[in-house]
Amino acid sequence: MANQQHGSKLLRELDSMTMSHKQNIMQIAAFQTVGDVVYGINIAKIKEFAMIKDAQITRGLSENPYQIGIAVLRGESFPIINLTKWLGGKETNSGDDLDRYEIFVVSEFNQSLIAFPVKKILMIASKQAEELERPSTTDTKITYVTRIELNQERRVSRRRRRKMGAKKLETSKEVKLARDDLGKNEKICFVLDVEQMLEDIFPGITQHKIHELEEFENIEKIATDKILIVCEDSPVATSIIHKTLDKTGIEAHYFANGMEFQKWAIKNGGLAHRIGCVITDIEMPLMDGFQVVEYVKNEIDKKIPVIVNTSMSNIGVVKKLEDMGVETFIPKTEPLRIYRAVKDFMEKKDV
Repeated sequence: MANQQHGSKLLRELDSMTMSHKQNIMQIAAFQTVGDVVYGINIAKIKEFAMIKDAQITRGLSENPYQIGIAVLRGESFPIINLTKWLGGKETNSGDDLDRYEIFVVSEFNQSLIAFPVKKILMIASKQAEELERPSTTDTKITYVTRIELNQERRVSRRRRRKMGAKKLETSKEVKLARDDLGKNEKICFVLDVEQMLEDIFPGITQHKIHELEEFENIEKIATDKILIVCEDSPVATSIIHKTLDKTGIEAHYFANGMEFQKWAIKNGGLAHRIGCVITDIEMPLMDGFQVVEYVKNEIDKKIPVIVNTSMSNIGVVKKLEDMGVETFIPKTEPLRIYRAVKDFMEKKDV
């Protein structure tokens, strides 16, 4: 009964916190699998938390080494992923033992559902982009790290976030995490790169889409002297966009986050006014996709079309970006749609 109440409370918290995107704050669901390491995932990529005991589970049914089986919950079926094995922990086989876990994190990536079991959900933490740090390691599974506080002392970090939020984007700086001054209630949280997870676990999805693009015979040069801007921190997604636009002959500039793009635009004012289209992810450190859209529409030219290329399917996220003036939403791993949208926007005469 206590577990059911805990799960229901988390679901209510998840629904209400989704609206935090109106403040450009990322909500991170922090959890543990095996051991004490804390991982996180953006809640905009989570459909729900579900009690494992409430799902009908069939093991096997796939030769994929990362897939435990299939779960059916309220009429929907989705693959169960061994997250521990993907992370490469010491107890990689323990992820197959669902008795050790209580909760499924059911996530929607690129309009597909997957679930992975976790031992417990610790909290949902509110983080501004300035509080996210790129990892110092080369581990592509981790997109950034941050610190979380596990009890009421989170109020301190809220005051810290309000203070940082007052800074102008031009003067904001990356905040380094000092791991040696963590409070007794603080933990380092490693936020997972879900695009990399999908690429590693289901590589056929991306390969199929790239093959589909290669088979498309009508890829043409894009007749324009305008510049394409791409803001994307995922190496997997960036590689797909590169391959998608390789034959078009357009001038494209790639940035790992919005702040890099903003610095370039300020330094190269003349080139900035040649921008014909912007492609941006949502989830990026230092300056996220919401801030990119705001900067393009308010500071450069509101007529510049923006394509949001994201794995997020959250209705609240889409609605907010539509209100901000975003023209098109394209799920990641849809290269043919990206090509067609870029061609249409870049060849328009009135942009």
